[in-house]
This record gives sequence, C-alpha cells and structure tokens, in this order.
Amino acid sequence: MTTDSARSQRTAWLLFGPPALLAALRAWQQWQAERAPLPAAWPLTPLPPPQATALDLFLPALVGLALVALLAAGLWWLARRGHGRGVRAGLLGAWVLACLGGAGALLLRTHNLQNLQAQPPVQAQVLGSRAVPPSLRGTGGTELILRIEGLAQPQQSIISDPQAATWRPGQRLQLQWARGRTHGLYVTGWQLPND
Repeated sequence: MTTDSARSQRTAWLLFGPPALLAALRAWQQWQAERAPLPAAWPLTPLPPPQATALDLFLPALVGLALVALLAAGLWWLARRGHGRGVRAGLLGAWVLACLGGAGALLLRTHNLQNLQAQPPVQAQVLGSRAVPPSLRGTGGTELILRIEGLAQPQQSIISDPQAATWRPGQRLQLQWARGRTHGLYVTGWQLPND
C-alpha cells in the first residue's frame, strides 16, 4: 500500500470512526435505559436574574463566534504559509478529541444520575408554568418556575408528569429532590398539601 493511500485510509478512519463509536455508545446507553430505567429525575436549573439584558444572554454566544472566527482566520493564514499538513492534522486531532469529549459527557451524565443522593424534602412555591412541546432535544412537559426554600434563586425545571400541568402560580407543594452523584439538583417527586 502506498503512503498516500495509507494516509487516506487513516484519515477516513479518524473522520468516521469516532462519531460511529459515539453513536454506538449512545445506542448502547439507550438500550440499557430500556432494560433498567433510571428513576424519574428532572433537572433543576437556576433561573437567570430578571435584570439580565439581551446582551448578557447572548454575550457568551457572541464571544464564542468571535473566537471561532479568529481561529478560522489563523488556520487559513497558516495554511496559506505552507503549513497545510499541520493544519489538517490539528483539525483531525480536534475532531477526535471532540468526539471523545462527547462520549465522556454521555458517560458522565449516566454516572451522575445513578445513585442520586436524596435530600430532605423542602417546601416549594410555583411561580409560573407553561407547556413545552416535545422536540428532538426532549420529551416536553410543563416548564415550572419554582421558589424553593433554602435556595437563593428561583429554579426552573421541565417535568413530563401530566400532574405538573395542573399546578398554578402561587400553589405550594412539598418537593422531594436529590443531588446528582457528581453535580446538579433534580426533582424526584412531590406531594401536594391535600394529598
């Protein structure tokens, strides 16, 4: 085999192998979840502060786009100066690292949801709710804004249980929640005052 064909074959393996392994890992995790489902747990995330402006919300994305544009310009400049082979090798390495990072994130997410650490029940008040339709990113449900005793900021969570759609602003409930094994807070259940 000539060196050019060996290089082409290695490049093809590095381009298509890592995403194929990532897809296989995702399929295996889905199969495992169907065999032994994890307990219901809906993530809680802090609500952005109300004084946040549009610039505050979009600034991280704008900075990211500026950094990508600077990186692309630098790589183009290097390629024009005769370092094309190094640029291609660097991009291929970044691609492999991105796929490995995605696989690591999938494994960390599953590891985090196993053996949740239950916290003592707390009182919570519904501040607002709205229906969220299912999409490619999630199953949908009811997005709730909750004020939870002991937490400084209001929290938001999308709960797919149909009972959550009946909750109205001002309603109080006793919330069962848990900490993830490595990070995050999760709603695991609730009890209404008349239950």
